[in-house]
Amino acid sequence: MRASTVFVLALGLLVAFVAVSVAKSAGLFNPKAAAPAPEKPPATKILASKVNLFENITVTVDQVYVRDLRPEEEKALGDRFGTNWKDKLMQPMASAAHLRVVRQNLVADTILFKDQFEDAGLPESLSKQLEPGTRGVNVSVPKDKAAGGVLRVGEYVDLFLTTKVESGDRDELRTACIARGCKVVMKRNILWSMMAADPDDKPLHFTLQANPYRAALIEFAQTHGQLSLQPGSAPAKTNGSYSDPSSKEYANEDQRIDEMGKGVRTIGTEDLVRIFQITPPPLRPSAPIVPPIKIQHLSGVSEAGYTVFPGAPQAAPAAPAEPQSVKPAGGASQGSSAAPRGAQGETQQAGYNFRLPSATGEKECKSCDDKKKAAAEAAKYTTIRK
Repeated sequence: MRASTVFVLALGLLVAFVAVSVAKSAGLFNPKAAAPAPEKPPATKILASKVNLFENITVTVDQVYVRDLRPEEEKALGDRFGTNWKDKLMQPMASAAHLRVVRQNLVADTILFKDQFEDAGLPESLSKQLEPGTRGVNVSVPKDKAAGGVLRVGEYVDLFLTTKVESGDRDELRTACIARGCKVVMKRNILWSMMAADPDDKPLHFTLQANPYRAALIEFAQTHGQLSLQPGSAPAKTNGSYSDPSSKEYANEDQRIDEMGKGVRTIGTEDLVRIFQITPPPLRPSAPIVPPIKIQHLSGVSEAGYTVFPGAPQAAPAAPAEPQSVKPAGGASQGSSAAPRGAQGETQQAGYNFRLPSATGEKECKSCDDKKKAAAEAAKYTTIRK
């Protein structure tokens, strides 16, 4: 082999060795791993409506929920509000909307914004919601006696009383309107207006706005019968007057209100007598009183005591149990009291009694009345011994 050939081969090997060294130092034989893909940012959380929400109705925590913001929604928010769109949203927590009032109707699964709600705060106190010169009276009414429970705050209702009227030998069930045009100012004993279903087996609680006389009458009537509410219209007042010359019942309403304010009028049975238009029973003569009969007992020639038979009216009809006195309709009431027993030769009038009818839950105990009558009859005959 020629020397030139050997030189060329050696030079080639040297160049190849240098090239391999340079490539190795450059890392061509050990390629670097590909850089990991950037992590996807977490989805933005937003607060949305779970059910339909309605204007001026208070939201509860179970009516909203937190979910992820969808890409198309994020793009729409950016186009609408710009880069600060997140500042417009409600905080992504259900409690942020609890007891907040909605300003507009919203369908389910709507993104909730801050400007869709009234400012956070407590409702006005009940006394500030009442009109000047009126009172708030609370009533408890079964659901079927309150238009099925659908009555809302702000509606006007007429109040009816169903009671059992006892007068002498008469006993009948009657219903009459005891107050008209009463405004519902609170329901369920809470100041917020909420969407909720009411159970059928429990009474509903309403707070009604009424003038001072009708408010006191409603309080009295609740203990004498069953109340019911019927949707009605707002009371027609002229220059702030509650009197209505066209109505026999409301013709002197302002006078009654004035007497209530001065503390010279109370509510009693005579108010119900007037409202239920009960005619007085006929007068009956009082029977003469027979003086007591005293019988002396002897044992041989010694005195062994005596027995006293109390006097009683001759052929007098039985008086109703615990009768109530009746005062003129529309007069100032002094409360109910037992009817006085007339003197010999005078006349007396049977009283009235208003009580819960058995159809509304009152339980009558006839055996108890029989026992009381037997005890009273036995007490008439008293034997006194030495």
